[in-house]
Amino acid sequence: MNQNQTNPAEKKIPVNRRTLKIGSLTVTTTAVVIAIFVLVNLFVSGLPASVTKFDRSASSLYTVSDESAAVIRSIGEDVHFYILTERGNESMIVTQLLDRYHDMNSHITWSTVDPASNPLFAEQYTDKTLSDNSVIAVSDRRSYAVDYADFTAWVYTETGETLSAEEYQQIAQYYAYYGQPLEGFEQQFMGDGKLAAAADYVTRPVIPSLYTLTGHGESVLDSNYLGYLDAQNITSTDLSLLNADAVPEDCAALLIDNPTADLTEGELALLRDYASRGGQILLVTGGMTFSSSKMPNLTALAADFGMEPVNGIVVEGDQNRYMMYPHMIVPSYGASDAEPLAGLNRNSYALLSYAHGILSTGTGAVTPIFYTSSEAWAKKNPTNENLFTKEDGDVTGMFYLGAIGEDAGNGSRLVWFSSADIVDSRADYFGGNAATFMTVLNWMADSTHIMLSLPGRASQIEPLAVTEADYHIWAVALIAVIPLATLAAGFVIWLRRRKK
Repeated sequence: MNQNQTNPAEKKIPVNRRTLKIGSLTVTTTAVVIAIFVLVNLFVSGLPASVTKFDRSASSLYTVSDESAAVIRSIGEDVHFYILTERGNESMIVTQLLDRYHDMNSHITWSTVDPASNPLFAEQYTDKTLSDNSVIAVSDRRSYAVDYADFTAWVYTETGETLSAEEYQQIAQYYAYYGQPLEGFEQQFMGDGKLAAAADYVTRPVIPSLYTLTGHGESVLDSNYLGYLDAQNITSTDLSLLNADAVPEDCAALLIDNPTADLTEGELALLRDYASRGGQILLVTGGMTFSSSKMPNLTALAADFGMEPVNGIVVEGDQNRYMMYPHMIVPSYGASDAEPLAGLNRNSYALLSYAHGILSTGTGAVTPIFYTSSEAWAKKNPTNENLFTKEDGDVTGMFYLGAIGEDAGNGSRLVWFSSADIVDSRADYFGGNAATFMTVLNWMADSTHIMLSLPGRASQIEPLAVTEADYHIWAVALIAVIPLATLAAGFVIWLRRRKK
């Protein structure tokens, strides 16, 4: 055989692939590409949800608020969330929020429990009857259950009044019975705040208790303010001192809400004893119900903290400090870097009406929360005819409408608001009333706790308004123009390839 000839058996069949030699190994390019994709996939899967999952919702439903983030990051012990539903049926909003909580703090974890296969699971942690996709937060301290229905609320946009989904349905059915639509409400998702509050609740060393004094014709906190307390994980309990030996030891703060009758001598002694133990008293009064002559014992309690009342309705003389009527005052916030004034949301106006004045007696440390201009006056005997007219005998000057009296010796405080509007959600047109009240109460109950506000987020999808002309234009474009253009482009490409 000619040496230049090649044995057919020895011919190498060409392989239509490239190879890469690494040391003593030969790896195909295809394998390298696959390996790179696998490594990239593993890397991406390890990234936090905030990087891999983008919140494209109009109202940032999947985004953790700054307030909730501060609470989540502060948790130093394990918290596990159980979602009660069939696996694969979890609420996407809830799971993404919990994923983001885990990214912020590895102590936060979650899993799914199917009630169908484990029907007695929830009974270990709560006596509530929970609906599908409800959540239970559990720590070594305690547990907290959030029903899925509580993630949704209906807010009346004009006043900010909040209704639960059940309350909204009841009112809607009532309106429907009379053939009228229920308008002015916006559906909001409250999940971020609810989940963060649950994590906070199960990890707090102690749950603060707010005791509300009864027996003197006091007002009752409305449902919105009770909701604010619940969101702050502050429990509320009525307290009568008529037959008590002392204010309970677990009382983080005592609320006296717009009484119409005075304290007894015995009650005053018990409150002074509570103050001597570092007690925190939150007093709310009003110009129409309070006077020093009618309530000498309550006036004496305020004097213990360096404050005295100015009887009568405060009328504001500066047009920049009131709305509509001079007795509906938009007060200035106290200027201080100390808590709780440093934490107040000064961008939200407070609106206080029918307030009486508060002055410092000069015998204690008093810090103003709200104050009027120096052009204000106090109308001692107001009538419809003379309320807005300054007369001889009216006290003129700057008045506090909210102030803090402190006893540095024992750490006790008395915070005094002189308008019942501070705890009336119907009067909270701009959000400043509730924000101030809750900031102050939170500070009194636990000065080291992070303030957790709970704004809802619109969860209704706004319909796209399209005119009849726009409808026809888009219909022609989507039904005819775009499909025909696609077919034409495909035909041109096919024809060119056929000619080659």
